[in-house]
Amino acid sequence: MNMSIVPKNLHNIAQSAPRAPGVYVFRRGRVPLYIGKAADLKKRLASYFRANALDKVRALRDEADGLEWTEAGSEIEALIAEAELIKRHLPKYNVLLRDDKSYFYVAVTREDFPRIYVTHRGGSVRKTKPETGRGKTTARTARGVRLVGPYTSGSALFEALRLLRGIFPYCTCRAPHKRPCLNAQIGRCPGFCCEKARSPGLISGAHTEERGAYGSNIKNILAVLGGRKKHILSLLKRHMREAARCEKFEAAGRLRDRIAALENIFSHRHVLVRERYAPGRSRSRRNWRAIRRVIAALAGDGGNISRVEGYDISNVSGTAATGSMVVFVDGAPAKSLYRKFKIKTVPQANDVAMHREMMRRRLSHPEWGMPDMIVIDGGLPQMGAVREVLRPGRDTIILSALAKREEELYLEHRRAPVRLDTLPRDAMLFFQHVRDESHRFAKKYHHKLREISYREDFKK
Repeated sequence: MNMSIVPKNLHNIAQSAPRAPGVYVFRRGRVPLYIGKAADLKKRLASYFRANALDKVRALRDEADGLEWTEAGSEIEALIAEAELIKRHLPKYNVLLRDDKSYFYVAVTREDFPRIYVTHRGGSVRKTKPETGRGKTTARTARGVRLVGPYTSGSALFEALRLLRGIFPYCTCRAPHKRPCLNAQIGRCPGFCCEKARSPGLISGAHTEERGAYGSNIKNILAVLGGRKKHILSLLKRHMREAARCEKFEAAGRLRDRIAALENIFSHRHVLVRERYAPGRSRSRRNWRAIRRVIAALAGDGGNISRVEGYDISNVSGTAATGSMVVFVDGAPAKSLYRKFKIKTVPQANDVAMHREMMRRRLSHPEWGMPDMIVIDGGLPQMGAVREVLRPGRDTIILSALAKREEELYLEHRRAPVRLDTLPRDAMLFFQHVRDESHRFAKKYHHKLREISYREDFKK
């Protein structure tokens, strides 16, 4: 939705703004005076007409005779659109209403494997000399780096880069090193860029393909930040179709995941509202069929997935350690099949070892039935420990681990984790429900054991 009006009473027009993210422009005639972005246009514009507004805001209000806004799909999309408009028009009040140092820029180093980071160094917006390309302003150079911006919101910019990094991994390490960094281990850095010298001319011919792939990631990020989202999506879709036509299905799958994740960044969701996966019975089977298709696509398994088991550990510094097994059948919790474990062989806080013990004891009960999929609360170490116990003979079980902090799902045979918020909503809520239920059940038993221990100590 676009709206452009030149009224005498701007306050009345501001009151008709939508409760949606977007970009707004105060004008005098056809000249932009101030360009801003908002997560909520109605709320943001209302702030300009408060009685206690600053003198500079009052001056803007008095000088402007027009107000317009454009809705955006998300705050991140609004942030990118705002930066493009500021670079193009250099509005007078964007300098007067903000301290120059408060603007943010994305810096890209000029190396064989460029690093990306956020900086305040960019000087005044009015002194920025943009390079041009494809008819649009892009970036400028300063002290050996390429600067993209300016951006007014650091939090939105950091969030945009965090999401983009999950789709197009890049390096942030300041110096080469031998072992893969943490970001490489969780799929947010290609890894090889950290291990090799980045000085120009030192990359061998054997690494040309790696360098090209890395360069494509950087170009795609800059294109998205430059407002060329549609172009990148179109390019990725074309590459996906070509890969599928050449029967390179794994590559096509990775491209499909990137497309879905990129589209999700610019979706209307500003804040992810967590809901329990608890559909009514009339919808349960239909939802589970859709979720099962997502699981099969993620795991590369075309089998009939029915039983999913979730596992978690609860303890305080290794004391009163407990483990939980929760069971979901066709997407719904089957509480009569839940099982709890009192950890016996691990005396100190060692989450990995506790998962190993719990899984070993669980597998000693074939009468409980076997799962089609296991979801462990944790990351790669916990998943590796469980896999040790599962082998041999149980390779058909889909093994996964769900990390709380980043809401990322690790699966065997996938190089990088999958962000839950890139999945269809029902699938995302299902995995969260399994994780939350296993955590609740383990914690409940842990508290019970601690209460028993306290009573015994009191009797003594």
